This record gives sequence, C-alpha cells and structure tokens, in this order.
Amino acid sequence: MKTLYLAATFLAVLALHAVAQQPPAPPQAVKATFLITGLHCPPCTSTVESSLKHVQGIQSAKVDWQSKNARVTFDESQVSSQEVATAIANTPHMMGGSLKYSGALALKVAGLKDDAAIATAKKALGEIPGVANVWIYAPQGAVAVDFDHTAKATSKQLIDALGKAGFTAGEF
Repeated sequence: MKTLYLAATFLAVLALHAVAQQPPAPPQAVKATFLITGLHCPPCTSTVESSLKHVQGIQSAKVDWQSKNARVTFDESQVSSQEVATAIANTPHMMGGSLKYSGALALKVAGLKDDAAIATAKKALGEIPGVANVWIYAPQGAVAVDFDHTAKATSKQLIDALGKAGFTAGEF
C-alpha cells in the first residue's frame, strides 16, 4: 500500500514538474484605442506612430488624423496601457516644446444608462492607482481613462474593476 502511495505521489510530482517545464503561453495581445490630443496636422500622426513603434512591447500603432485616435496593439506583460499613454505624452511635439500630445485609453462599457451607473463606473476606475481622470460617454457606451503616469495600470485592471462594479467592458 505504501509503495502504491509513493508511486502515485511520484507520478503526481512528475506531472507537476512537466507542467512547470512547459513554455509559458504566448501573451494575449491587447488591441486598444487611445484618444489623442495635440494632433495639429496630418504629419503629427506619423510622429506619434513612429514614437510608439519604438516602445518595447508595442507590436503596431496606427494614428488616424480624422478621428484623432491611435489603434495600438501591444503585449501588456511588457508595457501597460498606462505606459503607452505615457509614451504618447513623451513624444516630442513636431511644432515645438510648448505643445504636447496626450493619450487616454478608450474602453467599451455596457450599462451606462443613468447617473447612478455613471457614478459607479467613475468610482470603480478612479480607485485604480494611476488613474487621473475618467470621462464617460454614455450614449456611445464608452469611457476614456487619462493616467497620471505614476503607476502601471493595465487595461485588464480597468476592465476587471468595471466587471466587479457590474459592467461588461472591453477594449475598443
């Protein structure tokens, strides 16, 4: 009986060891939209795109002049949503040092139907370290999150906080 128990324990340890030796699953790429301010002319889009493409963890970036949005695909295990926003803000403006770009993360949020729901969503997001401002666009089912650049808030943290507050949320 003892030998059978030891054999079963040994097999369990081997199985755990085999699982531990497996390479980690590839990270899920985040495809997020950032609302960009400071875009004064179409060439500004290439300035911001070029800056973002040099950030480790960002796989692609496309800035649209008409919508003033950046569509960014990145590995959030290497660079957080907040760090992407910081990279946008740190991009030297092509019209000089007195002008700045900024980026706020846009999220889809269902259920922003009344003032109480809006207040709940703002409170949930405002409790995440690094969140500076939250703008609610209820008719569009959207939220924009501006960061203070002191932490490394991820889109997953923001979406999870909204989920705990009773909302269904995701990236745009």
